[in-house]
Amino acid sequence: MTTRSAVFLKVQSSIRRTARLSAFAALLTTCLPATIQAAEPWPEQPIRLIVGYPPGGGTDTVARVLAQQLGKELKQTVIVENRGGASGTIAAQQVVRSAPDGYTVMFATASPLTGAPLTVKGLTYDPMNDLVPVTRIGGGPFILVANPKFPPNNLRELVEYAKAHPGEVNYASPGIMTANYFFSEQLNMDSGIHTVHVPYKGSSALLNDTMAGQVQYTLDTPGTTLPLIKNGKLKALAVFSEQRLERAPDIPTAKESGFPALVGGSWYGLLVPKGTPPEIVDALYKATKTALKSPDVRRTMEDRDVIIEGSSPAEFRKYLTAEFDRWKSVTQKLGITPQ
Repeated sequence: MTTRSAVFLKVQSSIRRTARLSAFAALLTTCLPATIQAAEPWPEQPIRLIVGYPPGGGTDTVARVLAQQLGKELKQTVIVENRGGASGTIAAQQVVRSAPDGYTVMFATASPLTGAPLTVKGLTYDPMNDLVPVTRIGGGPFILVANPKFPPNNLRELVEYAKAHPGEVNYASPGIMTANYFFSEQLNMDSGIHTVHVPYKGSSALLNDTMAGQVQYTLDTPGTTLPLIKNGKLKALAVFSEQRLERAPDIPTAKESGFPALVGGSWYGLLVPKGTPPEIVDALYKATKTALKSPDVRRTMEDRDVIIEGSSPAEFRKYLTAEFDRWKSVTQKLGITPQ
C-alpha cells in the first residue's frame, strides 16, 4: 500500500469515527431529562402566580402588586390566576400537579400548608414534600375584634366574661384549617376558657355577622379590621403582635394581657412544584427579594401591617416546619383528626 493510500484510509476512518460519536452524542442528548441538559434561559414565557382566594380580597391585592413588580424584575409577564375554594387547597393541588419548570408559582397562606394537612382527610398532596419553598414574603398580626355591644373591652375582660358565662360566648373563623381558628383555640387553652367555634366559608360573612352581633368576636388582619374599628362597627380587644401597631397604638397586645404565646397571624409565601431546578428557585427568590424593596410593594404591605421578610428558601422551610409542629400540638390537645 502506498503512503498516499494509507493516509486516505486513516482520514476516512477518522471521519467515520467522528460521525459515529456525533450521532451517539445526539442520541444521548435526546434521551437525557430536561433537567440534565444545558439549562435554558429562564423565564422565556409568562409565569402564572396561583392565588387560592377570590379576586378583590387582601391576599389577592398583595399578590397582584407583587406580581407586577416581579414581572419588572424578571423582564417577563407574571399573571395572577385565582383558584379560590377550600381555603387554598384547590390552588395548592393545581400547583403540585404542574410541571416543575418555574412557570407555575403558588402565592400561599398558612391554611393549605400547615392547616389542611392536620384537618383534611384524603388531602391529595403533602406540602412538605410536594412543594419547594422559595421565600416567606412577610406576615402580619391578627387583631381580636368584637361586636361593639359585647361587654368586654380588652382580652383580660374577655377571659373573665367567658369564665363567668361558660358556653355562651362564641367566635367566628374561616374554618378549622385556618390560623384564625388555631389562634382562637390557643387562647382558649392558655386562658382555660371555652368559647364556641362558629365556622364560616369566608371573612366577609363572618365580619358581617360579628358586626351584626350574631357572633361575639373573631380574629382578622389589620388591613381588614382597622377601617371597621375606626368607623365604630367593631371594637378591638387585642393585637397578636410583639409591639403595638404604629397605626393603632391604643390597641394593647395579647402579651400585655398575659398571653405571650399569642403572637402571629397571617402570612404570605411563594412555593413551586417539587423538582423545580435549584437555579430557578434561587433566581425567583432573588427577584422576589428585590421586588419587595419597591415603594409600591412596601406601601401595600405597610397598609396591611405586613412585616416584609424575604426569607431564603431554607429559612422558609424551617418556618413552615415550626408552624406545622406548633399547630399539630394544638390539634392533638383538642383531639382533632383529619376528616
